[in-house]
Amino acid sequence: MTDSANFSQLWPGELIEQAKDIIMDRFDLDAAQALGVLRTMSLNTRIQMCAVAEAIINQKVPDEVFKAAADPGDETAD
Repeated sequence: MTDSANFSQLWPGELIEQAKDIIMDRFDLDAAQALGVLRTMSLNTRIQMCAVAEAIINQKVPDEVFKAAADPGDETAD
């Protein structure tokens, strides 16, 4: 069995929690911020959050993607 097969057997909430922990550790964020990053990545890619979480766990997401999701970027309300 591969690692991805093992992860796919986890409940979606477990995948999300593991991915959230990875984001928190990698970017020194709190739980709410890490969940926000995960949610933004899911919305921006139109991929279910648990699938994004699995990609994070399997280390298939480059740091630049995390940073873009964590930073609202150049968007201004003006």
